[in-house]
Amino acid sequence: MSTINDNNRQPSTRLAANPDDNGNPAGSANTASASPAYPESPRATATRLGPRDYITIGVYTVLYFVMISIGALITHLIPVGMPFAGFACGLLGTTPLMLLMAKSQRFGAISIMGILLALLMGAVHGNYYTVATSIIAAVLADLIATRIRTTDNDSAEAPTRSTGVILASVSVFNLWSIGMFLPFYIGRATYLQQLTARKGAEYAGRLAGLFPAWTLPVVIVLGLLGGLLGGVIGLALLRRHFKRAGLA
Repeated sequence: MSTINDNNRQPSTRLAANPDDNGNPAGSANTASASPAYPESPRATATRLGPRDYITIGVYTVLYFVMISIGALITHLIPVGMPFAGFACGLLGTTPLMLLMAKSQRFGAISIMGILLALLMGAVHGNYYTVATSIIAAVLADLIATRIRTTDNDSAEAPTRSTGVILASVSVFNLWSIGMFLPFYIGRATYLQQLTARKGAEYAGRLAGLFPAWTLPVVIVLGLLGGLLGGVIGLALLRRHFKRAGLA
């Protein structure tokens, strides 16, 4: 009776009854430890950035810089819009960052993007605070994106980033933008004197009115919120358009 019932068993059960080349049952602990349930993809096993990754980082960093420049320009054209520059940069610039994250999930890609951004911002604005915040925010975002993973046991894919991890990472990355305004909060008097000498007392006074000392937490929240909303938009674009076009 047991022989007849063997035909009704699941394939995995029948295979487990057959010995392997070493004489061990196929379902034994030795075989399970020798071969993983799902093979790891090259993206999961590779830990170092390759030449293609560096090209991708360069392309999306340039695109990111263009988009945040547009966002900053829009806020500068509005009389009281400058405090919202970080929000606008996150809203418009996060999609290129997410494209980079989709193309290269290895640690270092986001950090290098932040370093390149720091060099660009330092060359354009000469604000050393922005250089520092760009590097710090990028490294923190990179750690969040590459060290916190979720595994879908029903999929043969390697561990991937969850939606929450992605949104947390891009929100933290956008905190680089607070460096643009830190001179109004750190060494404020000296900075306003320098601004008066370059742009005039009227211009310096107007900016000082936009950035009183108590607004620093507001600037930080706006930066996080801009990155978060930009991430939500980026996720929608990735799912609907970029994947179909082969860009993600």
